[in-house]
Amino acid sequence: MRFFYFIVFVFGFTAVNSQEIIELDSLNPLAHARAIRCLGDKIYLGDNLGRCLSYSVTSQELKLLRQQQPEIRDVEASPKGVFWMQTADEGIVFTNESSTPSLFPKAGAKSVFLDGIAIQDSVVFVMGDPIDGEFQLFLSKNLGRTWESIHGVLAKTGEAGYAASGTTVHLLEKRLYFVTGGAESRIFIGKRWGKHWKSYTIPFENGEGEGAYSLCIIDRKNLVAVGGNYQFPSRRTKVCFTSSDGGKTWEEATTPPMGYRSCVIHYEGVTYACGTNGLDFSSDNGVHWTPWIRGSFLAMDVAKGVPDKLWVTTKNNLGLYAFEPVRIAWIINKP
Repeated sequence: MRFFYFIVFVFGFTAVNSQEIIELDSLNPLAHARAIRCLGDKIYLGDNLGRCLSYSVTSQELKLLRQQQPEIRDVEASPKGVFWMQTADEGIVFTNESSTPSLFPKAGAKSVFLDGIAIQDSVVFVMGDPIDGEFQLFLSKNLGRTWESIHGVLAKTGEAGYAASGTTVHLLEKRLYFVTGGAESRIFIGKRWGKHWKSYTIPFENGEGEGAYSLCIIDRKNLVAVGGNYQFPSRRTKVCFTSSDGGKTWEEATTPPMGYRSCVIHYEGVTYACGTNGLDFSSDNGVHWTPWIRGSFLAMDVAKGVPDKLWVTTKNNLGLYAFEPVRIAWIINKP
């Protein structure tokens, strides 16, 4: 693909207030982004049309950095680079650099349906659906220049990952994490960069479309997993589970979110979960949830600035909501 030039779209947006939607693409009403990451002044988006985009909060410019069919389901932004993940059976991980059109897989490698990527410093972790009963896991310790395969992490029949918001795969210190769904939902934890693996069941419903769609690691002990089934967006049972022992055991949320949730994140003491019928928040690590905003949301991230903002993607017109300030949820819930 030859999309290494920059196209700039300039829009006459008004100032963004606490609940104002920005529609970045009115020409494609079905355009939406499941991949979003914030870094400095930039919001990086990957959409269902295969576009890799950056939006400047300051200048309100949207740039098309690259186009790579099919759709983009994950993006990771760090001071060392921006990494994109394409989904489908021949998924790849790539950057905007024309000299490295594809970081993974290398030519001749097997085709893999990728579910998520995570970056920590120079380490990149990639997770894909199982082939012949084995999850496809890959690790680079030099920003994608070389890769090693991680073997022996086995899936159960009908178990796989979800690429719903780019938040099923994580890195923390020297541990690799990912969650699954389908026939069974589990969390997998690979210590020492994946040399030693443990898996633990998360008691979501089992079956097609069921399970963990997103994982939030608050710290080594406290974790939150959300999901459910996108086919039943308003069902509130078994859509959120929490762990206070590092993922070994899980409890269903006492007061759950308002339905299926595709993304969960934590920032400054508040946990946020979004899905196709709204956005909820929790101030006790996911045990009790409070409905916040009605709407159809896909993914979210926090931009750290003055003030901080919670950016949430919507299902139409490449929409973005900016909620300001991000700590409003904590203020609302304060005794």
